[in-house]
Amino acid sequence: MTTEQLPVQALIEPLVKLLPAARVVIEAPPGAGKSTLLPLALLQQPSLAQQRILMLQPRRLATLAIATYLARQLDEPVGQTVGYHIRGEARFNQHTRLLIVTEGMFTQYLQQDPELAGVGMVIFDEFHERNLASDLGLAMLQESLLLRPDLSVLVMSATLPAEPIAAWLSEAGVDCQILRSEGRQYPISIHYRPPPASSRWQQHLPQVIQEACQVAQQDVLVFVPGLADIQYVTRSLNEQLQEQWQVYPLHRQVAPAAQRDVLRGRQGEGKRRIILATNIAETSVTIPGVDVVVDSGRERQALYYPQHGVSRLVTRRISKASATQRAGRAGRTAAGVCFRVWAEADQHGLRDYQVPELETADLTSLLLECKRWGSEPAQLRFFTPPSAANLAAAQQALVNLQAVQENGRLTALGQQLSELGSDPRLARIIAHAQSQSASYRATVAYLIAQLEQLPRQPQQFPQPLAQFNSAQQQRYQYWLKRLGITASERLLPPSAFAEILLWGFADRVGLQRAKSDRYLLAYGGGASFHHQDLRQPSRWLLVLTVNFSEGQADAIIGAALELTEADLTHPALTISSYDETTWSGPSKRLQTTRWQQLGAIKFNPQPVAQLPSAEQRIQALRDYVQQQGLAVLGWSASCQQWLARARLLEQHLPAAQQAQWPSFSEAYLLTSLADWASPYWQDITSLQQLTQWRPLTALQARLNYSQQQLLQQACPSHLRLPSGREQTIDYTQATPLIAVKLQEMFGEPVSPTLCFGQVTLTIDLLSPAGRLLQRTADLASFWNDAYTAVKKEMKGRYPKHPWPDQPHLAMATHKTKRHLE
Repeated sequence: MTTEQLPVQALIEPLVKLLPAARVVIEAPPGAGKSTLLPLALLQQPSLAQQRILMLQPRRLATLAIATYLARQLDEPVGQTVGYHIRGEARFNQHTRLLIVTEGMFTQYLQQDPELAGVGMVIFDEFHERNLASDLGLAMLQESLLLRPDLSVLVMSATLPAEPIAAWLSEAGVDCQILRSEGRQYPISIHYRPPPASSRWQQHLPQVIQEACQVAQQDVLVFVPGLADIQYVTRSLNEQLQEQWQVYPLHRQVAPAAQRDVLRGRQGEGKRRIILATNIAETSVTIPGVDVVVDSGRERQALYYPQHGVSRLVTRRISKASATQRAGRAGRTAAGVCFRVWAEADQHGLRDYQVPELETADLTSLLLECKRWGSEPAQLRFFTPPSAANLAAAQQALVNLQAVQENGRLTALGQQLSELGSDPRLARIIAHAQSQSASYRATVAYLIAQLEQLPRQPQQFPQPLAQFNSAQQQRYQYWLKRLGITASERLLPPSAFAEILLWGFADRVGLQRAKSDRYLLAYGGGASFHHQDLRQPSRWLLVLTVNFSEGQADAIIGAALELTEADLTHPALTISSYDETTWSGPSKRLQTTRWQQLGAIKFNPQPVAQLPSAEQRIQALRDYVQQQGLAVLGWSASCQQWLARARLLEQHLPAAQQAQWPSFSEAYLLTSLADWASPYWQDITSLQQLTQWRPLTALQARLNYSQQQLLQQACPSHLRLPSGREQTIDYTQATPLIAVKLQEMFGEPVSPTLCFGQVTLTIDLLSPAGRLLQRTADLASFWNDAYTAVKKEMKGRYPKHPWPDQPHLAMATHKTKRHLE
C-alpha cells in the first residue's frame, strides 16, 4: 500500500477511537484523501477485521474508478479485498472486505437485509451531491441502527457544512461527532472569460478552450452541461486545433472501457488531451494529467413536472460549491489554472449549494422503495423533506401501475415491481413478461435494454440488435438471464411491441390533433415531433420518452411506436364512455353525443338519437348561462331598472329587513339559477329562445307582496313632478337620476329623496329645448346660487317660457307663458 501522506491521515486516529458504533460526519475538501486513504486505513483496524465496509458512491464511473485504484494500492485485482457492485455488474466474493457500491445498490442491500449482517461500517461518500438514493439510503439506515447499534456510519462531504448534518443525525438520539480535514491542493489561478453580449456561451466556449490549450502544460478538462454541448464543442475544436491535441468525451453514455481509458491518463508521448465532461467528472474521480480546467458554469438538471408526470432537462447555473469542486480538478498534482465562462460579478449570484433531488426529481421510485420498506416518506427522517407535489404525482403513478392501492397500501404486484430494481414503468412490463412465453420474454429484454439506455432524442426505436452499443448489450444480457432465457431465443415481430410496452406506458397513449404532428396524451399533456423529425405522424401513437425544450409548451416526442385501433383494447387501458350534451345547429338546439374516453383523450363521437330529457335540457341551459354569464339573457331596459332598484334598496334596509331580503347580486343570481330562473324554462328548447326570454317576471317573483310594496314606496320607478307629470327615474347610473325641464321643478325647494330619505335623487335640469343646463343633487343650492346665471342666459334665448325671480315659490309648468295665460 502506498505510504503517501494525505491530509485525511490526521483523522484516522480520532476516528478509530470512536469505533465501533461510530457516528461521524467528515468534512474534507477535494484532494484530502477521504475516498482513497481513509477506507484503506480502516481496513487495518482490528474492530473491523471480521466485518465488511460498504462505501457508497453517487456514480457508476466513480465506483469503478475508486475500486480499481484501491485494489491497485493493495497490489491486488479488483474483486478480492476490494470489490464493487453496480447495476448489472459485480466483482466481489465472500472474503471482500471493502465493497464500493452505488447508492441505488445500497438501498437494495437494506431492503434485503435491514440488519446488514456482516457489515461493520457504512460510508456515505460525496453526500453533498444530495442524490435521491443517498438521501433515501441514509433515512432507511437510521431505522436499521435500531437493530444494529454497533454499526458505524460515516457521512463525508466536501462542501456541505458538517454541523447541520451532525445535528440532524444527533436528533435521532445518538451523539454524532464531527471531524474536519484540510484539503491537499496546489495553487489555482482563476480567470473569468464571460461571453460577449452578442454571443451565446456555447459559441464562446471553443475560444476559451483554445486559450486554455496555450497555457496548459498537460491536459485540459472542460465541464459542459450535456451530450449535445459536447458534440457541438467537439465539432468546433476538430476544425481549429493543431494535431497535438486529441478530444475525448466523458459522459454516462460513453462505454465503460472508454471511460476507464480516460481515467488512466495519457499514455507515453501521445497527443495531449482535451476531455469534454459533464459533471460526471466533478467529484470522486481524479483524471490524471490535468492542469487546466475550463468551466462553462452550467449543468443539466432534471426537473420533474408533476402535472405532466415527466421530467424536463434544463440547463442551469452551477452552485458555488460545484464551481469550487470543478476548479479543484486543476490543482490535484501541481499548480493549475481555471477559466470560468462567466463574469466575476456573476459569482455572487450563484446559489451556495446544489439543490437536493428530493425537491426537484421524480419520486416514483423513491416512494415505491419507501412502501417496500414499510414506511411512508413522512415517517422516515430525511435531511430535507421531499416535494409534496412530486410525492402526490408519484402516488398516482403507482396507483395507475397497480403497484399501490387507492388507500396507499402496497399491492402484491407493487412488491414484485420494487424487487426488480428498475424504473417502475419498466418493472411493470418485466413483471407481466415473467408469466409469458420465451419469445415474449426475449422481446421484453430486447426492448427494456434500449429503454434503459436511450439517448435524449433517439434516431430510431427500436433499433436492430446488431446495432446495440456495449451498455445496451450488457443490459440485454442481464435481462435475458433475469428472465431465464438465452440470446438464441427468437424475438416476436414488431407488431407485438406495442402490446408489450403498453403495460408500463398506458398514460402515454397519444391521439393526433387535426391531422398535424401534434398529439394529446392520455395523461393530459401535449407532445409534438421535433421540427427536424422525419417520422410520419399516425392517428394513434405510444410515446415512450419525451423531452422539453425551453420556450415550447408541448413536449418533444422521443422514442415512440404507432398504435392501431385494435391496440386500444389492451387490458392496461381503461376506456370509458360518456354522454356530452351540446348546443348545435343554426338555432342551437340540444344534441347528445356519446364519446369514448381514455384519460384526457376523448374520441370516436357518435350521435345519440334519443332526445335529452327535460331535466338534462334545463341543466344544459343553466350550464350555458353559468359559463357565458348573465348577459346572454334578454335583459330589457325595464328589467335592468327593476334590478337596480332592488339592489339599491337592499343596501339601505335596516339589518332586520335586510336579512329577509333576497340577494340580487350578479354572483348570487348566477349560482342560483335553479331556484329563480329554471322554473320558467320548461318550454325553452334552444339557445335562440333563451336569449329572447325576459327575466323580469322571475326576478319579481322572488319578492313577496309586502316586499314588492316596500320597493315601490322606497324606490319608485317614476317621480311625480311639481308640474303634475310623472318622469322615469334611471337607477342604472352611479346614483339614481332624473332628467326634467327646469320649469317643471319650480316650487320644489329641495331635492327629492329615495329609500326613506337615505338617497338624494340627482336631477338633470334641462332647457326648454331639452339641453342640459345643470346636474345637481342639491336643488336648494341651485335655486340660491346657480339659477341667477342660468336665468340671465336663458331668458333672452327662451323669452316665451317663464323665468321667475323666486323659482322655489313659483308654479311649476311644462307650458309657455302664453299657454299659462
